[in-house]
Amino acid sequence: MNSPKPKYLQIHDEIRELIEKQTWKPGDFLPTEEELCKKYQVSRPTIAKALQLLAKEKKVHRRAGFGTKVLPPGRSGLSAGFLIPRLHETEIFEPICASITETAGMEAMRIIHPAEMNRETDLRKLAMNLADRFIATKTRGVFFTPIEQIPDQQNFNMEIIKRLTGNGIRVVLLDRDVYPWPKQTPFDLVGIDNIEAGYITALHLLGNGCRQLAFVSAKNPAMTVQLRQIGSAEALVHENRLPQELMQVEYHADAPEITAKQLLACNADGIICANDATAAPLLRALLDLGADIPNQIQVCGFDDVKYASLLSVPLTSYHQPCKDIGKTAARVMLNRIRYPDSPALRVTLRGELVIRDSSCGPVMA
Repeated sequence: MNSPKPKYLQIHDEIRELIEKQTWKPGDFLPTEEELCKKYQVSRPTIAKALQLLAKEKKVHRRAGFGTKVLPPGRSGLSAGFLIPRLHETEIFEPICASITETAGMEAMRIIHPAEMNRETDLRKLAMNLADRFIATKTRGVFFTPIEQIPDQQNFNMEIIKRLTGNGIRVVLLDRDVYPWPKQTPFDLVGIDNIEAGYITALHLLGNGCRQLAFVSAKNPAMTVQLRQIGSAEALVHENRLPQELMQVEYHADAPEITAKQLLACNADGIICANDATAAPLLRALLDLGADIPNQIQVCGFDDVKYASLLSVPLTSYHQPCKDIGKTAARVMLNRIRYPDSPALRVTLRGELVIRDSSCGPVMA
């Protein structure tokens, strides 16, 4: 075992892996300390330290004179909760959370869902109530998606994090940071690289021959949307053009036709929408106004939601690898709980641009 880790941690990791692979099943007794000393060629205190750590993690139970017994997974004592107040309003979070729950279950970590706790509609009160419940139930970790579009959101989100961490709860951020890019909080974060996503999407449209790109988003867009816009502008720079050439157009959710008319009036031929929830009604409004998609105008979105392929003109969209995000987030949380002093991780997974009819080829002359 060549590793910079202390010997007892190397032994702990190996035994833990064997338990998780069920080489030793629940109810089995591990080899005696003397046998383990011979196997790993270390002293008895080193073995004892490794077994004490496994006992602390509820992987084994040690009893003097009886040996070390492997515990059932359900008795690990690990638990983590979701603090995502808009969980059911954003389609990508449901598969991410499902994947977290599945992966956590394999590691015997119980996941607490917001639905189990509170139906409060005020986001600030809901977040505080959830944080207080996690503290009261001694939850080990919390997956937190910073709340946006509320007054003083940065300070409020940091208050939530400090409230949790001040009570020994580990925090892993999902999807976005608390602060605007490039400032970062010193906490684990798992999501996609939204700048890269915007860059890839815009470069696709430019490669199809689009000359006038427009980025469409609601007023005061989410941080992830701002990053997609930055990436879209960077694609213009890549093509030896000015980033200012990327038009910024406000999306009117109550009247998408207003935005559609504005885009037609300014001769935009490559439209990048903040997300699929924006792209779908805007695409419909453009069609109703007689726009020829994709020959006159090409449209792209982000998230690749379920209905993206079912629209009257199937929508090109940047697919988020939700299952992999969930798996990764669960493992990052387990690592954070087991090794609380390890350096913060910022994991960005790469998605894929799924090209459909809304931007399927070069703009025709």
